[in-house]
Order: sequence, then C-alpha cells, then structure tokens
Amino acid sequence: MLLSTLTLIILSLSVKAAPSAVSPTSFVLVGDSTTANGTTPNSGGWGNGLCGSTITGNIASVAAGTPCINTAHNGATTGSFVAGGFWNISLTAIRGEVAKGRRTLVTIQFGHNDMKIAPPESMGANLTEMVRQVRGLGAEPVLVTSLTRRSFNSDGTVADSLGPWADEAILIARQQGTHLLDLHAASIKYVEAIGPDAAHRLNRTPDDNTHLNVNGTTVFGRMLADLLNASYPGQLPIIANPQLSSNIANGIPSF
Repeated sequence: MLLSTLTLIILSLSVKAAPSAVSPTSFVLVGDSTTANGTTPNSGGWGNGLCGSTITGNIASVAAGTPCINTAHNGATTGSFVAGGFWNISLTAIRGEVAKGRRTLVTIQFGHNDMKIAPPESMGANLTEMVRQVRGLGAEPVLVTSLTRRSFNSDGTVADSLGPWADEAILIARQQGTHLLDLHAASIKYVEAIGPDAAHRLNRTPDDNTHLNVNGTTVFGRMLADLLNASYPGQLPIIANPQLSSNIANGIPSF
C-alpha cells in the first residue's frame, strides 16, 4: 500500500507524543553519511527521518520539542571522525544536553567507510573508546549497526559486504553492555522483503544504493525509531506512526 507524504503527515499529527512520565530526553547522532542529515530534498541518511527536517520535508519520529542533534559527517570513519574534529562537536553537544539535566542518548553508527581502510577490529577499538567517553559525560551510548546498502544478488538477496563490521559493533555492544540497534539486520530484512525495485525507489539517485532520498530517509528514520522503542520500551518520546511501522514490520513498500 503506497502512502503519500500527506497521509504520513496526517498519521504523524493524529497521534500524541509519549506520556509526560517519560524523562526529558535528548538525542545526539554520531556517524557517517548514512546517518547524516541531507541538506537538499534527495540526499542524506536516516537522521532527518528520526529528528525531522523542514528543509527536506521529513516527518519527525520524536516528539515536538525533543532535542535531536545530528553530528554525523559524510565520509567519516571512526578514526577520521575524531581526527577531523567532528567528535569534539559531538562531545560538546552531549555535554550541553547533560548539563540541562536531560537523559541523553547518543547513537553511534559507523562501518561504511571503516570497511574501506581497516579491519573490523580497528573500528571496534574506536567504538570502545567512544562508548567510554560518552559514559564519562553522563550520557548513554547506543551502538547502531550499519544501514545496509541496497545492492542485490540475482536471487533477490542483499549483496552484503558490511556484515563483518556490523558483527563488530554487536560484539562491542555486548562487551561494553550498551544498548544495540541492529539496523543492519532490520534493513536487510526489509529491503529483501520489498524487493529491488521498491528498495531502489529509496535511493538518493538511481545508481546510489548507499544514500537515501526523502522517502528513504523517512522509512529508515522510522525503522530506527521503532528499534529505539523496542530497546527502551515506554521510555522515550517517540511519536507513533502505525501505518509506516506496520509496513516496515511486514515488508510492505510505503513509496
């Protein structure tokens, strides 16, 4: 069943935010281009689909007034994100939200670029240090496995090259006792269910199987929100979107 943007907006506005008993919560997003906000209508990662964007027209998955700060950077590895000063930007944002007395969740998703330069263990060591620093500031690290690329084998299965890096994030989450959002597995399951044609309708451009257009950002931002809800049941200011969540859960294209 195809959903128009108007339908999604109506659904989003027709439901209420999480109950007032939910602790004041902030989100800080850390990662590469598959998390980063797009600055034009057909570019970016899932970040705008979680935080919302008036620039690209994405519907927020978090309640109005919830700080959702996207510090992800295009082309980043866990190493270059630190070396390029972007991690310091993230830490500043985290400190600011913690100082306000807000529960601060920090999602960390890498892998797409780390896989090009180093083995999974290198990324794992960097993730471990990031987790340590986030906790040192009084915030909560949430490790996220890599969003799948939408490249397919002839039999309709995903041609997955990110698996070892997703597995490394899972290992570090286990070792460090952090929450884990297995976006890699969830996104593979979904795009295989909807098939290549529908999956490629979420591409930034027809041949770009990594980055997302507005519809892709909306779908995978919602997927991330649903994974957060499952990991923190009843605790977070996540707005419900029953139709989109149902489509994702049941492998039905929304666009």
